[in-house]
Amino acid sequence: MALGPLKLQVTKRSLEYLSELWKLSANQLSNCYRTGQASPAEVVDSCLGRIEALEPSIGAFRHVCFEDAQSDAKRLTSALGSIGSDQPLYGIPVAVKELFDVRNTPGCYGSEVLANRVSKSDAEAVRRLREAGAIIIGVTRAHEFGWGITTQHKSLGSTRNPWNLGRVPGGSSGGSAAAVAAGMVPVALASDTGGSIRIPAALCGIAGIKATYGRISKRGGVSLAPSMDHPGPVAREVEDLEAVLVALSGFDPEDSTTYRDNLPNLGRRENALNGITVGRCPDLHLRRLAVDHQVLFESTLESVVSAGGRLEEVSMPGSERIRPTFASIQMAEAYYVHTKELGTFPSAEKDYGEDVRNRLLLAGQVSIADYLAAMREKMDIRRKFESMFRNIDVLLTPVTAGGPSTIENPDVVEHFGEPLEFRDLCMDYTVPQDLTGLPVCVIPIGFDSDELPVGVQVTAPDRREDLAFQVALEISTAINLKKKWPLLK
Repeated sequence: MALGPLKLQVTKRSLEYLSELWKLSANQLSNCYRTGQASPAEVVDSCLGRIEALEPSIGAFRHVCFEDAQSDAKRLTSALGSIGSDQPLYGIPVAVKELFDVRNTPGCYGSEVLANRVSKSDAEAVRRLREAGAIIIGVTRAHEFGWGITTQHKSLGSTRNPWNLGRVPGGSSGGSAAAVAAGMVPVALASDTGGSIRIPAALCGIAGIKATYGRISKRGGVSLAPSMDHPGPVAREVEDLEAVLVALSGFDPEDSTTYRDNLPNLGRRENALNGITVGRCPDLHLRRLAVDHQVLFESTLESVVSAGGRLEEVSMPGSERIRPTFASIQMAEAYYVHTKELGTFPSAEKDYGEDVRNRLLLAGQVSIADYLAAMREKMDIRRKFESMFRNIDVLLTPVTAGGPSTIENPDVVEHFGEPLEFRDLCMDYTVPQDLTGLPVCVIPIGFDSDELPVGVQVTAPDRREDLAFQVALEISTAINLKKKWPLLK
């Protein structure tokens, strides 16, 4: 991708100071704006400089909004201190996954099928980000139409993991996660249908939250499986998720899946683990964890207890049915989206990437009877989770069973000496929350022996984003990971 010229808005502050602004979290940037230590114009220039330096190596962006971002930053800098400058995301650079429409930017949804498409207007989620004061800095790469977890494409460009450029970042929100992990932006918009926020967040060492289904509008963009699509943010710092989630949440009269319930107060609660029962469910560990991942998961459980939480082992009968149920629903709905809503399959079949094309061909074999049976099974699984949460407050589970696949062979990994589909390494752990629509927050917990990040996820009951967020934040504090940046090796 050609980045174009970068025209820095020079100020009297030291060049060293300006060059380091990209390291700050969204909360830190807001404090800097309030105290006059930085301006949105300076911060945007710092982030654009970081993008210009690293984008050729990482490939996180489909499009960078250089002129628009600098124009917005200049306008917001001029308005600092005036009415409206206390907006939660005022002057914060945000990247947007390409499955969401961003006005006047490429809108191909990661596919050659729509290679020449340009988005005419903003998705509702993007509109809300702007309304909260955010500066849209660019559109990030995603796996084609969101249907994959590697964010690789043979002709349209691929994204690399900032922690090891020979590994994938995960997906489908791989570009958003890589951009955040590399310091290009402090936060980004992503989405999750089978793990697409949580898998790349875990593999790139950042935080993310998938709210309850219906909490955030999906209007304006492309769907993968409409009954399981969840927009949500990713961020370098867990605390930053709060402001973005607040900005995104709310009823949308033009999206019938949204509801009017207010988002619960996410504010940090001191000693949030005191009196909290954290569930551990061996039935949901359908894929054996790599040794390093197992050690880090057990260490996290110990941190929960040390911070005042109580562990409770719970069961999930029939957990082996979760993934097949999800697959039937996802395939049936995706097939409808591509054949009826987009109308691009099979007419443009040759323009699809091989993996997505093959999935659509398989999806065409799912019958209405299969879909209805899966929807009934989905409700039964949801009731089982509701029953589980009568005995625990939150559920703690891994995100992936091992590290990311390689760029050379993205679809297969070696797991305990045997080849394993990369999807199977990850999605056994991430599908349940999308199938049930439950809120879940992912956080980093350390690094494996290959110096690659490892994450865990905190799942809460329906519409209890506050519990998922507050417990995840408290666990993150208890672990107290030393801050470090990818060396881009």
